[in-house]
Amino acid sequence: MVYDFDKRIDRRLGNSRKWNPQQIAMKFGLGEGVIPLDLADMDVAVAEPIRQALVERAMVADYSYTFVPDEFYRAVIDWNQRRFQHTIEKDWIKLTFGTVSTLHYLVQAFSREGEAVMINTPAYAPFAEAVIHNDRKLLMSSLVNKENRYYFDLEDMERKFQTEDVKLYILCSPQNPSGRVWTREELYQVAELCIRYNVLLVCDEIHRDILFDSTSFTTIANAHPDIMEHCILCLSPNKAFNLGGLKTSYVVIQNPVIRQRFYQQLEANSITSPHVFAVPAIIAAYTQCEDWLDQLIDYIQENMRLLHECFEEIPEAVIMPAESSFLAWIDVRQLFQNEAEMTAFFKEANLTMVPGSYFVKDGEGFVRLCVALPRDLWLTVLARLKNTYVTYKERGL
Repeated sequence: MVYDFDKRIDRRLGNSRKWNPQQIAMKFGLGEGVIPLDLADMDVAVAEPIRQALVERAMVADYSYTFVPDEFYRAVIDWNQRRFQHTIEKDWIKLTFGTVSTLHYLVQAFSREGEAVMINTPAYAPFAEAVIHNDRKLLMSSLVNKENRYYFDLEDMERKFQTEDVKLYILCSPQNPSGRVWTREELYQVAELCIRYNVLLVCDEIHRDILFDSTSFTTIANAHPDIMEHCILCLSPNKAFNLGGLKTSYVVIQNPVIRQRFYQQLEANSITSPHVFAVPAIIAAYTQCEDWLDQLIDYIQENMRLLHECFEEIPEAVIMPAESSFLAWIDVRQLFQNEAEMTAFFKEANLTMVPGSYFVKDGEGFVRLCVALPRDLWLTVLARLKNTYVTYKERGL
């Protein structure tokens, strides 16, 4: 079956935060005709089997407390084995209420106030917020931008592990905002450091389902033979299947001691029954929508190709090649003197975006754009970018 990703849906009808006129006006000062490119979700209709599963569940006039059925566990186990060659067991899986909230519970469970938690920067801001808002010490290890590609600074990480008594290290794999897929060797080195210095590794892999070369990705679970005794894996169909509002995140914890401690923290936060609609959505996504996803990946990759083609006419801006997800990370330091100039440019183009300063540290001079739009709308975005650039050059800016 061939799926139609060109079809537009009016996301305002679903109270989409991304498309709500009041939200856009308040945050960006933009109005009629704006095309939002900021939030990391996709402007495509959800896969039909997921929609149908939710309709069927909604027809059952009971939205009270539920439990997680065996069908959910089978779907998760099969998906992880089939797509990522990761063999997991039912007891290792725990459904949670979103990856971001899970990071807070993990920080609470495995560190105390004032203790150190490390992230790499630039980083998705809620990584840092999970540390700071729980009164922990935020340690940052800057990624090295070498020839327009990010690398770990392993020496810096090891030095901080040695001297700062780091309790947790939160890793994003693939990396957000750049879409960088870490190699097996890189992940092995990071895992080895965590094991050597007894640092609990929390690995967020929620962007991994959208890969432009499926053979390039290694789950952290397969990167080092001993790492899952020292690791909590955060997973979700959220990004790949556009389910952010359903709270479909789950964790995989192999070590029973770590697992029990995390479950105690969930109980302390009164995290009990799953979201009524999350379970049928996950089951449908993982058992009936694989072909849909594979075609969507090809569609997103073509949008990425068109973006690179467009920026051949904007030579001062440099796109960091993405290997995953639907986000473009663009170096605009040679195009704009500061973030205010960049913001004015996108405002004139009537487009929203995420400025690099949002990403905690080391993102200044960059911008992140979402590319998961229907093709005609995406071509409109590219035309606006080129036309605004031409206007700016004519003004001598």
